[in-house]
Amino acid sequence: MSLVLTRLQNWRMENPEFDKNMTRPGQYGALNFFAEQTKAGNSIIRPDVIARAEASIGNTVQIPVIDYDSTVTVANTRTCTVADDENTSALYTVTFVTYATGFTMVPAAYMNNEISYEHDWRRKMEKIARALANALDIAAVTALDANKTLVLNEALNHTFASGVLSVANTDWDNAIGDLNAMMGSNDYFGGIHVIGNYGTESIINRLAQYSTYNEANKTLTYQDKTLHFTGNIANGTGQRATFYAVEDGNVALFTRYDRETVRGTKSGDHEWSKVQIPFLGGVPVGCHYYTAVGDQSAIAGAATDDLTCAVKEYFGFSLDAAFVVAYNSSTATVANPILKVEVAA
Repeated sequence: MSLVLTRLQNWRMENPEFDKNMTRPGQYGALNFFAEQTKAGNSIIRPDVIARAEASIGNTVQIPVIDYDSTVTVANTRTCTVADDENTSALYTVTFVTYATGFTMVPAAYMNNEISYEHDWRRKMEKIARALANALDIAAVTALDANKTLVLNEALNHTFASGVLSVANTDWDNAIGDLNAMMGSNDYFGGIHVIGNYGTESIINRLAQYSTYNEANKTLTYQDKTLHFTGNIANGTGQRATFYAVEDGNVALFTRYDRETVRGTKSGDHEWSKVQIPFLGGVPVGCHYYTAVGDQSAIAGAATDDLTCAVKEYFGFSLDAAFVVAYNSSTATVANPILKVEVAA
């Protein structure tokens, strides 16, 4: 005698919160910094230019600029003739990069599965959004590094070479506080944003320990800075922290979209629109949604081997992005508003 054949099967209870750490996002401080600066009142890109760029696919986007002039002469005598001093103009070409991702869903696949359509859709959306945000954040960091200043008129007690300010470990607590003076020596006196890695966050947290009621007040060294953190800034060998100090109002993010997204086209089973997805700091993406009927039997092994004719949903997301910094025609001689700092371990 045995009851083994009628024994209750494993109890399976769907609980979407239980696997939440499988799609947890990082911090994308560099991306968020560019996105915020684009919308700021002192943005280097006017709203009408941003709007025109969004619909520019198929065309080259160029911005007329005037180059730096190092030949201005200040005389010590007066004459009756004022000399010409003409400017040199140029066209700055905005370089876009395309980012695209997406996923599919087979609604009928969930009829005999303990993972619901909603649970699977949400996790797919989260993982593609995380990947897209990370790719854009890396591109933002790359833009900061490519445009770091090669000129620094006052390095104080630190060392400046090849576009990098090196701070000794014994001077770590001045790495943030000295920024105002160093940026000011390059004639950048505006508010300062710090975009750093988690070593930078550690320095900020240690400075907070020396606040008003402790042995030394270090709060002023960081409280006038706007802080952004990202995991996409790597420390070099022998470094404990790396960050970029940027004067407010000097960077922006151009985005543009495919033509059908701009048009908001609907054609048969196909729809295009601009949508918001998680983790992108408010940057919209183009969405292409459509359905098709076909053999979906191989989509999930034995769980769908009977779906030889079933509906599949397609969710595609894309945008073109260009991370730009205020124009500088002579980076070898004119300071840029971005200072790269490394703090030794």
